Amino acid sequence: MKAYLPFGDWSDDGHGLYVNVLVDIHSMNDLLEAEKDIKVKYGDRFFEEFANQREQSWLTDTCWQALIDAHMPVSILVNYDDVNDWSGVESIEQALELDDCPTLSLNFIIQAFIWLLNQYGANIMILPEDQNIPQINNWTCPGFETVGYGCFYD
Repeated sequence: MKAYLPFGDWSDDGHGLYVNVLVDIHSMNDLLEAEKDIKVKYGDRFFEEFANQREQSWLTDTCWQALIDAHMPVSILVNYDDVNDWSGVESIEQALELDDCPTLSLNFIIQAFIWLLNQYGANIMILPEDQNIPQINNWTCPGFETVGYGCFYD
């Protein structure tokens, strides 16, 4: 199923800024189950801490630990975070030794979020941009939590 996955304030109850990423998913249930499994392991507030507070485009220690535990390749950080220069960094742990709470780009947050959900069975594939595709959010998939609110500045 093709759908838009929003990052930021898709509901327009704050700054109203967001980006849609066109994805192909097997089912919304896979997304919910992946988020549920992550929250069981890392706490119910996990996604609230994933660059999801106003003007806070960083991850908490718990979020970084989840990415490390799931063996996220450092290449995702190096290739998608366009706020920092991570050249020469060989691991997520090494990056965090250089800066234990780096400000991160939305590009990286999108890739890290999707990568982590996929490690828990979400089966998300990013697609090229298209039109007339539904957005996945708490209104279209009750209970699904979105992230990235903190990556937008007024």
